[in-house]
Amino acid sequence: MPHIKVLFVLLCCFFLIAPAHAGVTVVQALSFGEFVVKRNDAQYDITVNSNGSYTFDSAGFIEIAPPQQGIFDLDGLTPFTPVLSVTVTQTSPLAGSGENLQMVNLQETHDVTVSASGVVRVSVGGTARTSGSGNPYLDQTYNGQLEIQINF
Repeated sequence: MPHIKVLFVLLCCFFLIAPAHAGVTVVQALSFGEFVVKRNDAQYDITVNSNGSYTFDSAGFIEIAPPQQGIFDLDGLTPFTPVLSVTVTQTSPLAGSGENLQMVNLQETHDVTVSASGVVRVSVGGTARTSGSGNPYLDQTYNGQLEIQINF
């Protein structure tokens, strides 16, 4: 049984809906961990929550290394500005050679107000889902892309 690294290298596009120039620090990259895909006869999920807790379908996976939520600091913002909303969307699936994994049910938690030092922290989680096509997943790292939009 080959194992795959469902490692998500986050390539984020940050949109600030206010005239602001923010720096982005990746405190911790979003990763769906490292798993053996036992079968792909149905859609199986690995879910990491924005608080770091996680679950996976044991019928489809054997865990090698645990997933972790993504944590990002945006700095250079106007202190004490309220953050109205944050939206996270998949712009490309977790891809390698062969089958892809879709990122679904993306979630985030964020500071409600920019800190006194001009920083907002955003934590991101979601679900990596197999295709269920019956085709095997190759032993490789799968990378995808998300877009994070922050509205002030």
